[in-house]
Amino acid sequence: MLHATFICLVASLFKVAAGAGATKPKPAPSPKLPPVQPKVPVTPIKPAKPTQTYYVTTDLGAFNATVAANNPLRGFVSWNSATIQTVPSSLEFYSVKVNQVMTGNNTYDWTNLDSTIDAAANRGKHVVLRFVLDTPAETTGVPTYLINAGLQFNYYTAYGGGQSPYYNDTNLLYALKVFIAALGQKYDTDKRVGFIQAGLLGFWGEWHTYTTKDEGWIPDTTKNSVVSWFNASFSNTQIQLRVPWSSAKSLPKFGLHDDSFAYSTLDGAANGGVVVSWFFWPTVKSASYTNFWKTAAMGGEIYPDLQSTIFNSNYPAGTSYHQDFILCANTTHATYMLNAYAFATGYTGDALTKAKAASNSMGYCFRVTNVVAIVGSGPTAQLTVEVAQCGIAPFYYPLSLIVSCNSGSYQYNRTGVEKLLIQAGDAANFTVSVANNNSCLNQISISLNSTRILPGQSIKFAQGNSGIVNVSIPI
Repeated sequence: MLHATFICLVASLFKVAAGAGATKPKPAPSPKLPPVQPKVPVTPIKPAKPTQTYYVTTDLGAFNATVAANNPLRGFVSWNSATIQTVPSSLEFYSVKVNQVMTGNNTYDWTNLDSTIDAAANRGKHVVLRFVLDTPAETTGVPTYLINAGLQFNYYTAYGGGQSPYYNDTNLLYALKVFIAALGQKYDTDKRVGFIQAGLLGFWGEWHTYTTKDEGWIPDTTKNSVVSWFNASFSNTQIQLRVPWSSAKSLPKFGLHDDSFAYSTLDGAANGGVVVSWFFWPTVKSASYTNFWKTAAMGGEIYPDLQSTIFNSNYPAGTSYHQDFILCANTTHATYMLNAYAFATGYTGDALTKAKAASNSMGYCFRVTNVVAIVGSGPTAQLTVEVAQCGIAPFYYPLSLIVSCNSGSYQYNRTGVEKLLIQAGDAANFTVSVANNNSCLNQISISLNSTRILPGQSIKFAQGNSGIVNVSIPI
């Protein structure tokens, strides 16, 4: 027993001695830490103001054609100045004899005509001009110097009688050429002049010499020359011809005028079922000229014998030589129509109401149909205005959309409106950048303007109570 205990003790001592003599392992080195950086203050980043889109489709004003009834360059036209002004009108018609302004070979005196045009402008009216050489039952319009040089005439007794010059005379043709050139130089950019009817040839300047038959006194070559001279002399003012003429077909400034409007305008069903090929619109269709109104105006005159009755309740619309005015206007896309009776004698009662509506039905009509504003954190906001055409014809002169704010202190202009809004249903968007602040966005006014209108005139939208659209954009 003692011997076993002794052996265990010796073994234990031997293990302790062996452990004391072993090499102790080195500890692993501590990892190196980066040097401590000084603390830098951090400014928190403000999130950018999100871009927001506001759709303004309400409170643009309900359709109201009446508020735009006085719009310029359309509607019924008075013969010279109006005596009665119960029907809104912005145009006056003047037939001018050539010898009233052409005093000699390429010499002119515009004094009296300018006074007439000035007086009309002071009344807030544009003029429609037609120059004539031969008005039946009146003295000649041929300049005296041509007569003294031996110009010959064809004499006739129809319509009270008159004298029709030889339209192939060399001196007369030269006189017409230089007269048209002088006319263009004088009035092509004159904002007082709304439209010029080519005139000059035939009875009343209507390009025909029909007595009991077509006398054929105007050569086609002369008509072609007159078209060419007008085209060379006018690039701004709208020109109208009495008949669709082949050499004018491709020229965008040449419209038409029908001086027997609603009498011999439409045939077929509109004329009691009677088809008449020489009526105005059948002639236009035969000439493949029906789209002329998209670039050039349609004008004319209600047939004089119909003017006093055409808006009466018992007017036999749709019978022979008694066509419906609105149907004729819509078909031909009429912009203006001479109606002397409306401004000399005048309509009353229901006839007056119908006459006002008929006048207001012609020409252009515009509405603002939508406004979209995109407002962000920048100095400007994007405003897109949608404008729609609601009339039967374009506006034939440069037209701009005006967006103003802060009581007119800031104005933003978009041109070219007239090129995009041709016929009813056309709509276009116009975008402007406006000041991005409350004083601007809370009082935005949208209107139209043209370099061709007169001082004091305005082009109103057919909506709301004022014809000017006002909107407010919340920010």
